[in-house]
Amino acid sequence: MEISIPLNPFCAKMILRFNLFRQVIVVCRGYGEDDGNFTELVWPDDKNLDFYDRESYPEFQLWTLG
Repeated sequence: MEISIPLNPFCAKMILRFNLFRQVIVVCRGYGEDDGNFTELVWPDDKNLDFYDRESYPEFQLWTLG
């Protein structure tokens, strides 16, 4: 069963950075040109993302794997 939990930008960034065991993923709606869908974030690629830019990145979620 997959679970999705809404995240504020601060929690999204901290979980993404310290998610050592990869049991969950952080996703963002509006990433790149994909406004309607969620995209998985990966710390090495997305560590410089402006997590607090609500216009560009309106929603973060935590998804469980499995």
